[in-house]
Amino acid sequence: MIEGLTQCENCGLVFERLAIATNKDAKRKIKRGDRDYIIYTHHLPKDVKYWKLILLVALTGLFGGHNYYVGRYLRGAFFTLSFAVILACSFFNSYIMAHFPQWMELIGALFIGPFGLLWLWDCTMVLLKRFKVPVAIDLQTQDMDEFLKEKK
Repeated sequence: MIEGLTQCENCGLVFERLAIATNKDAKRKIKRGDRDYIIYTHHLPKDVKYWKLILLVALTGLFGGHNYYVGRYLRGAFFTLSFAVILACSFFNSYIMAHFPQWMELIGALFIGPFGLLWLWDCTMVLLKRFKVPVAIDLQTQDMDEFLKEKK
């Protein structure tokens, strides 16, 4: 245990590290496929702006824009793909209704329903400041030393 700092009893994470952890580092690591030392926290790091997150979830949330902004690329791709399927089904609705059995409508409804609920969930979590953002915590020891000096 580091003297004077609060640590997680289970994993040993020093919570003060979250103050200097960045989303930019996490996005870089995620793009490289390196998920070591990445945690998801609802405390927004200094490089993620809350007002931007609100605008993105409201205006581009159906496309997954808010997920791409914070580096949750797989979730963003799911939103984009889901929206593309819904858009295609809307354009070709008359063709689908005429050429496919009615049980196919149920499959479409089962796909569209959870997508809409997931978007509403994300909107709620962003507004309540509970939306999880990835941050990288494997920062250099000197960064932590500098932070502790500034804190004193």
